Amino acid sequence: MSAPDREQRLVFGEIAEQYDKYRPSYPDALFDAIVEFGALHPGDRALEIGAGTGKATAGFLARGLDVLALEPSAGMAAVLRAKGVDTQESQFESWTPPAGGFRLVYAAQAWPWIHGDDRYERVARALATGGTVALFWNKGREWTGQLGADNDAVYAQIAPALIGGGQWPLDWVLEDLAGCADLEPPTKRVVTWSRSYTSEEWVRLLGTNSNHRLLPDEQRSRLQAAVGDVIDRHGGRVDMIYDAEIFLSRRV
Repeated sequence: MSAPDREQRLVFGEIAEQYDKYRPSYPDALFDAIVEFGALHPGDRALEIGAGTGKATAGFLARGLDVLALEPSAGMAAVLRAKGVDTQESQFESWTPPAGGFRLVYAAQAWPWIHGDDRYERVARALATGGTVALFWNKGREWTGQLGADNDAVYAQIAPALIGGGQWPLDWVLEDLAGCADLEPPTKRVVTWSRSYTSEEWVRLLGTNSNHRLLPDEQRSRLQAAVGDVIDRHGGRVDMIYDAEIFLSRRV
C-alpha cells in the first residue's frame, strides 16, 4: 500500500506487537498526579481515547479504575483485548458516549489524531460534573554533543524532512481547553523521567513512529540502520530523557 493510501494515525496498527514491546510507558508520578487532581477512587469509570496497546491503560487499571478503551486500529485493539482490557474498536469522533458517564476521560499521545471542532465539547459531555480530562504526552529531549550531531547528520543525509519532528510544542492544548465553556480553566504539569535503550531497542522504537512508518521501506531501513550504527559508535546504548507533559481540567 502506498503512503497516500495510508492514514497516518492508523499506521501504528501495522506493527502493533512491536509498538507494545518497544514504546515507553509513563512514570508512576504521572498517574498519581492525575488521580490526585481528579480525586479519583478505585471503581471510578474512565474513558481512554486512542488507547493503542494499553501503555497508559495499565497505569490506571493498576490504580483500580474501570477503564473503557477506544481504539480505531484493529491491530492495536486486538493487543488490548488480549490483555483483557474492555475495548471498543472505534474513533472517538464517531462514538456516542453516555452523558456524564465517566469520572475521567484521558488520551495518551493520541489527542492530535482526534478530529472535529467539537472534540472538547464531546469530552465534556462524557464527563460527570467535576470529572477530569487529562491529555498527556511523553516528549523526548534531543540528544546533545557529538551523539546528537552524528544522529542529525544521518537524518540530514537520508531523511531531512524528519529533522526536528520530535520537538512539537503542546501549549496549544491549554488554549484549546481554556476555550471550552464546559471545562474549568486548565493547568499543566510536567513529570521528567528517563529510560535507557540499546541500539537495537532504539531502532525498533523508531520503527513505531508514524513519520518513520510512512517512509518508503528502503529509505526507512537505511535510516534506522544508520541510526543504529551511530549509537553503536557511542557505546551501544543511549539514555533518553522524557518530559511527560500533562494538561488537566474539570467539567464545570
